[in-house]
Amino acid sequence: MFLKRIELQGFKSFADKTIVQFDHDITGIVGPNGCGKSNINDAIRWVLGEQSVKSLRSGTNMSDIIFSGSEFRKRVNIAKVTLVFDNTAKVFDSPFEEIEITREIHRANNEAGYYINKTPCRLKDIQELIMDTGLGRDSLSIISQGNISSFADARPEERRGLFEEAAGVAKYKKRKKISLQKLEKTKENLDRLQDIIDELQRQIGPLEKQAEKARQYTAYKDELFEIEISVLVEEIEALDHAIKQTEHEIVAAKAQQIEQETRLDQNDASIEALRKESYALDARIQALQQQYTKAMEESVQLEKRKVELDEKRKYTLQAADLKQKKAALFEMKQEAEYEYNDRKARLNDLRTRYAQDANALNQKKEQLSGLNEKLMKERNALGQLENRQHVLDNMIRQPYQHQAGVRTVMNARKSLEGIEGTVSELIVPKPDMAAAVSSALSGTMYQIITKNEACARNAIRFLKNNQSGRATFLPMTVCEHPRYPSSQNRAIAQSVKGAIGWANEAVTCAPRYSNVKDRLLANIFITETLESANECAKRLHYSTKIVTIDGDVVHSGGAMTGGRNRNQSTPLTLKQEYEQLNGTIQNKKNQIDELVFSAGRTARQIEEEQQQLIAQQIECGKLENITAVKKQKLDSIRDEYDQIHVDADGIQPGESDDSLVQQISAMHRTIDDLTSQMNALRTTRMSKGKELEQLETDIRAQRREINAILQEIHKNEMQHASFKAKQESALERLNADYQMTYEFACTKRKDIDIDAARERVRELRNLIARLGNVNLDAPAQYDEIKERFDFLTNQKNDLLEASRQILEAIEQMDETMTNQFTDMFDKINTELDGVFKSMFGGGKARLSMVDPEDVLNTGIDIDVQPPGKLIKNIQAFSGGEKALIAISVLFAILKARRIPLCIFDEVEAALDQGNVERFARYLSHFRDQSQFIVVTHRPGTMEQCDALYGVTMQQDGVSQILKVMLKDAVSYVHKEEQ
Repeated sequence: MFLKRIELQGFKSFADKTIVQFDHDITGIVGPNGCGKSNINDAIRWVLGEQSVKSLRSGTNMSDIIFSGSEFRKRVNIAKVTLVFDNTAKVFDSPFEEIEITREIHRANNEAGYYINKTPCRLKDIQELIMDTGLGRDSLSIISQGNISSFADARPEERRGLFEEAAGVAKYKKRKKISLQKLEKTKENLDRLQDIIDELQRQIGPLEKQAEKARQYTAYKDELFEIEISVLVEEIEALDHAIKQTEHEIVAAKAQQIEQETRLDQNDASIEALRKESYALDARIQALQQQYTKAMEESVQLEKRKVELDEKRKYTLQAADLKQKKAALFEMKQEAEYEYNDRKARLNDLRTRYAQDANALNQKKEQLSGLNEKLMKERNALGQLENRQHVLDNMIRQPYQHQAGVRTVMNARKSLEGIEGTVSELIVPKPDMAAAVSSALSGTMYQIITKNEACARNAIRFLKNNQSGRATFLPMTVCEHPRYPSSQNRAIAQSVKGAIGWANEAVTCAPRYSNVKDRLLANIFITETLESANECAKRLHYSTKIVTIDGDVVHSGGAMTGGRNRNQSTPLTLKQEYEQLNGTIQNKKNQIDELVFSAGRTARQIEEEQQQLIAQQIECGKLENITAVKKQKLDSIRDEYDQIHVDADGIQPGESDDSLVQQISAMHRTIDDLTSQMNALRTTRMSKGKELEQLETDIRAQRREINAILQEIHKNEMQHASFKAKQESALERLNADYQMTYEFACTKRKDIDIDAARERVRELRNLIARLGNVNLDAPAQYDEIKERFDFLTNQKNDLLEASRQILEAIEQMDETMTNQFTDMFDKINTELDGVFKSMFGGGKARLSMVDPEDVLNTGIDIDVQPPGKLIKNIQAFSGGEKALIAISVLFAILKARRIPLCIFDEVEAALDQGNVERFARYLSHFRDQSQFIVVTHRPGTMEQCDALYGVTMQQDGVSQILKVMLKDAVSYVHKEEQ
């Protein structure tokens, strides 16, 4: 048997699992109307691929075929049908000897499942499996009463499918349909390809020009690369020399400026002091002048009195006797002696004061020499401090002189993404903590902080490409969760004598770097002394690194590091040392300014005292002359007195006024003192005035010189900025255009004519500029589009070839289908007449093609003539006759071609009893040729069945299968007819 069994579960009225076994050539399925016997036919058609819900008589949705329940039974949620075929005759194109086809559907999601031998598959796979086996939906192998009636009434074109199925051309027709679809799709693809090819062709021309321009640009750039590196290196070297030269000139000019400004400040201070001194001198001179005027007035009065006295004495000497003359001369001699002694004493006092002032002047000169010597020493010390300041300044500006990798990255930080700076730049020690923090950080102070790991990897690639050394990078993303000491360790550390605090508290930084700071320093403790550090480390069980203010270290584990090198400066201590040195230099400059002021003041005092000594010398000379005159006067009076020989006894002195002489002498002494003081003050005032004028002249000259220095500094700074900008531009061009550092570019430098190279660089840049906008992607785009154009052109040719091959295949299939269809049509036509005569008891029948010229599309007409009738139009036949005609065609097909399985669903329902018996007898002729499953309730048909399955339906609305004997089936039918 071809169909061995059918298994139903949940399909329509078969709610329970039902198995129908087919063991005979002709199996009948009988039962009363509405029992569900036709559902077996529907189940077979459904498994074999029927998709029409209407054809399956199941409502509007495919899920309606699932048992929906009844008054006594709940509905089920899945319908499943399995057909088991015997494939030993290889009806199916499959290596398996038994084929099991299953289809199921779920109510919940209306999802269908298909299986071949329990393996999931597609509906298409089942349709291809049964193709050309005679089980197709267009064949008469599975027919019902409706199919029989519609066959006779169908249009000729609609009948064609039956004969195509019989001729076995369905697969060719399907292949042709697929081929035509492929051909149409190929045509669509060709049209689409042609549109794309046309568009690409429009792009190729401009792109080719752009690509050529880009290649020219690349050639220029490559040549530029070969020579511009050397030119840039030469320019950078020249600019570096110019920068250093201008820096030297700026430093020298600023030193001159500072020196001039210092001198200017000193001169301003000196002028202010001189002015104050001058004002004081003027006040003193004015006061002395007033005293002098008063003294002169008093002296004039005294002199008047003296003149009167002298006139009296002159008269006495002329008119008196010798005794009176002798007495007058005696008085005059006493006055002359007083005046002489007074002048002589004044001269001696002046000489003594001169000697004292000369000695004081020598002391002042020695003091000035000492001040100048000390000033020279201080200036030498200042020079040494300034040299150290210059060294520190260079070290601060170039802190990574011995870390080539760090220096390279920091110099190129503008062109590298995500470079934040070094640890020593971003973390600043608090006052007096630089040494401790330097020891705490150690080598990590030279680590470069980046935004993330990708930025660090990019910088490392940069160093590798330029062979510029190594550097360590610290991405901020890995510092997001720093570790802190436990509260216990914090308490222990703080309890140690000499404890200062944790290292992360001894520095400051921007808030965004706080995690970095804590990551590096949160677990390092600072103490005052090494002894404190040892004690702290011991209490912490040597688990923590301890550093001291001086930079000594007790490592975790107990190892100790300490001592001092001649130069152990770090970027952190450099800043502190620089600030301290600035304070020391400023103090030293203040000391030098004080020394300069003291030396200047002492020099001015020496000059004043020298002028005073000169004035004293002049006074001494005057007094010497006056004293000599007084001596001569005394000697003259003595001589005159001695020449008068008169007995001195009894001589009465004349009028004498010793107090007047003393007053006059005292007044002269006062006047001389005042004159001496005023002359000295005037000399000093004149010296101060000259000094003031000279200082004002010097100040004007200094200001002019300072302005000239400032202009020179500004000019040099502008040049320096210009040189620096050009150098940075050249360095940036090296980095941006050629991804090179200056150091690496020096290794690529070539020995070429730099002037010619510069000219060629200008030419190349002009050539590049004249190229205008260049699409550097154009060559790749052109190659890509050209490749695509060529590829699509080849595809087009392939599609054209495929179209030709498809057309050839269609022609071959058309030829095959024409031959097979014609052969089968002729065979069926040959068998039809005999079958028709058997079924109708005579007459004749034949098939004809509506359009014999178009075998592949022609409709099929049936020309029949039952015995005793002359009817040309088949539509005029009765329903039974139409059914018998269709059955005759079916049997003709069965004779012309073996069909392994035929399923008849009440096909003989329209026939009368005689024709039913004739149909049944003729059916038995194919017993050994095909397997028949007949759904019927006609006794004549039942009689020819080998086995009968009765379908019953109890009150719960569920169909059940019963195998019954033929006699039982006949009895059951008789009861039904009654």
